[in-house]
Amino acid sequence: MINLGLVGKNIQHSLSPSIYKRIYGPTISYDLLDFQQENEIPSVAELFKKYDGINITSPYKKHFLNQVELTDSARLLGAINCLKKSGEKIIGENTDYLAILDILSRWKKADEKLKVALFGDGVMASVTEVALKKLGLSYQQFSRKKTPDFSHLNLINVKNLLVINTCAREFVFKGQLPADCIFWDYNYNFEPHQRLSSLIKLYCDGQEMLELQAQYAVAFWSFNKDSFK
Repeated sequence: MINLGLVGKNIQHSLSPSIYKRIYGPTISYDLLDFQQENEIPSVAELFKKYDGINITSPYKKHFLNQVELTDSARLLGAINCLKKSGEKIIGENTDYLAILDILSRWKKADEKLKVALFGDGVMASVTEVALKKLGLSYQQFSRKKTPDFSHLNLINVKNLLVINTCAREFVFKGQLPADCIFWDYNYNFEPHQRLSSLIKLYCDGQEMLELQAQYAVAFWSFNKDSFK
């Protein structure tokens, strides 16, 4: 049996258990480790007494940085969402970044003139910025801290627009967008933004990214699932 866990806060809505069970089938158990405060989280060594692999979601993607060894990409990003044990070492990776690169690369190939409006200034916004720079995509960043009346931005005259919303579910965008806009919301099953699908070219939620990062996590863990039958 493969024992996996997700460390986060208010994560009972998470799709991760169903995604990983679809990948591994009955060879997996997947626990939601919901902590309201950072000081409640066990050490990484303690977690690996029970688990074979750990996922991490907001707001704790920086929590384990000083307890593990980092891959090159995780070191660059300063955030991790996936942990594995390798011998006596515990290694941290950021598979969100790998998934974001995949999706952005596809949209850049479809439209070389793409202009990006990046919503938010948290960890996922920082990870996305690194991916945008790597692909040479121009972007402008907006956030509640930096942008007056952020939720009511008027972007209707921006051509070839891709909006990437990295903000938590407390933020609802009520501004104006061009009809040919793509709105990529890192949240999923978020009804206040799903209404945009009838107003713009394409509305995408965060489920594709979640599934892609899970595939990268499986490759990172490199479990031989046959051995767990």
